[in-house]
Amino acid sequence: MDLLFSLDPLRRLVTTSLLVAASAPNPQTQTAPEAFPQRTVHLVVPFTAGGTTDIIARVIADKLRTRLGQPVVVENRPGASTMIAAEQVAKAPADGYTLLLASSTTFSMLPALRTGLPIPAQGAWAPIGIIAQAPVMLTTRADSGIKSFADMLARASAQPGTITYGTTGPGTAQSIVGAMIEADLHADITPVSYRGSTQILADVIGGQIDLSLDPIAVAQPYLESGKLRPLAISAGARSPQYPGVPTFAELGIAMPGNAFWFGIAAPRATPQAVVERLEKELQGVLLDPSVEAVFQRQSIWVMRGNAEDFRRRVQGEIPQYRRLAKDGRVKLE
Repeated sequence: MDLLFSLDPLRRLVTTSLLVAASAPNPQTQTAPEAFPQRTVHLVVPFTAGGTTDIIARVIADKLRTRLGQPVVVENRPGASTMIAAEQVAKAPADGYTLLLASSTTFSMLPALRTGLPIPAQGAWAPIGIIAQAPVMLTTRADSGIKSFADMLARASAQPGTITYGTTGPGTAQSIVGAMIEADLHADITPVSYRGSTQILADVIGGQIDLSLDPIAVAQPYLESGKLRPLAISAGARSPQYPGVPTFAELGIAMPGNAFWFGIAAPRATPQAVVERLEKELQGVLLDPSVEAVFQRQSIWVMRGNAEDFRRRVQGEIPQYRRLAKDGRVKLE
């Protein structure tokens, strides 16, 4: 007969209690939750190396590595109008070790303008913070024959559909700015899709396409070397570096925002303690004067927005872009 059930009721109760107590985990010996971070953090970028997002990512990764005490590795995953990288991160384990550094293209433009995205339009992310913004510059190759924005419009009017500009896909920032030029100024220009800005600029300089619409940081080396000519800029005011270049607003193009903005987000279910640690360290990085100095040389403006600033900005921009689509100024893809 089983020993436990051969005892009288009182002895059986005492023995059972002792067995349960012995089998229960001892609070003093339980392993504490793993402190974050304990291994490499992966910062995924949805564009090719050499573009503005990649430049920002590598500066941030270097400084975060010091503050977190662990390697922070930048991974470039271009394609599908940033959705390859976004889907990878959104579906990664929500533990803080896989993060997305992307622009407003991913966080507000595409969710507003595209249907059938592989991730939810809202609620896919645990925001970490806003990092920076960068004005968009319209450029052409120096010997293209297009001397000004007015020249470009005249040619587009005289030869409809012959002016081409590069984009990183439908619904991205370049395609939206191009669509606004078409809608507001009745300019017939044609988008050509690429995987990244560096390829766009190579083809502008090589004469395969006519125009690029990219942050100044990407175009700047070619502007300084004389290979590109600036035609217009999306900033709220003229750039001190390029005072002769008119803003889009001066030319009659009304944009909902003056520049790309860039931020970091984690998968939605990332623990709040991990989000707060990353948010704290990111804000520390953005207060570093050396970071601001590097960004300024690239015509990138530090923003220092926290997680709540990120959330509010996305919530405000998505309806704004949807109104543009409803008004017919940009097209839903």
